[in-house]
Amino acid sequence: MQLKHRVALDDVQLDSVDDRIMISKIETGDGKENIQLASLWGEVAGSRVTSMHRDSLDITVKFRIRLKKRDMKEREEVIEKVNAWAFAGGWLTTNYKTNRRIRVFRAQAATAGDPWEWTKEYAVVFRACGVPYWQEEEPNSVQKLNVSSASLVMGVNGSEKTVLEADFKNTSGNTCNTFMIGVANTNISMSFSSLGLANGETLVIDHDDNGKRCNLRLRIRSTGGSYRSVMNKRTALSSDDLTISPGTRTVSFAAQTTGQITVRCRGRFA
Repeated sequence: MQLKHRVALDDVQLDSVDDRIMISKIETGDGKENIQLASLWGEVAGSRVTSMHRDSLDITVKFRIRLKKRDMKEREEVIEKVNAWAFAGGWLTTNYKTNRRIRVFRAQAATAGDPWEWTKEYAVVFRACGVPYWQEEEPNSVQKLNVSSASLVMGVNGSEKTVLEADFKNTSGNTCNTFMIGVANTNISMSFSSLGLANGETLVIDHDDNGKRCNLRLRIRSTGGSYRSVMNKRTALSSDDLTISPGTRTVSFAAQTTGQITVRCRGRFA
């Protein structure tokens, strides 16, 4: 039976675990926001925001079990199956959020309660902390070939800031030692010196792709496919990370040599 609500973890559908499971609701809670304020000086009333970030986001999956009142043992078995499915967490997707996913862990298992309550609605709570937003499964990307500098216009979907990623493959025949990339009309930029990016190698600016956290990675990919870190090649005035806001944005770059530049991002949604 095709259910109205469907939810999966790493592509395993909850309703495939047991055909007696009927998913009734999938609720995205209010994000836990952390806002820091500083009072204005003197007699002026009010305060200003010094920092704002989201700590976590909860997703609650509610379900019922299609069993008769006296089937208490079977009901317990179904709940155990649901909790086993939810245990490790993973990439959570639903049938009504197209091209969206969120990385979660199980924050609260389903509990049976009174086994005689055969019409009870059960719930499993998932929590996203590393990236506490729904985000696009497939990134938007823009690419240019055989350039040493360029401005790339890209559409950034979503309703929240996200992280920008980039690949620059050196195709010049010479070694590239300097590279800069930044978001136009912002103070967000990153520069490198003494890179030692040989012909055919690729500078990769990306993040952990498992969604458990969003740690920046700065690496060079060799022609053989191995990686080496270039964290220590980033200049002191560089931003801590490359972030970009929703809308139509321009990303500029300049390198010592010509090459193939690709910039990409996944939109984030509250």
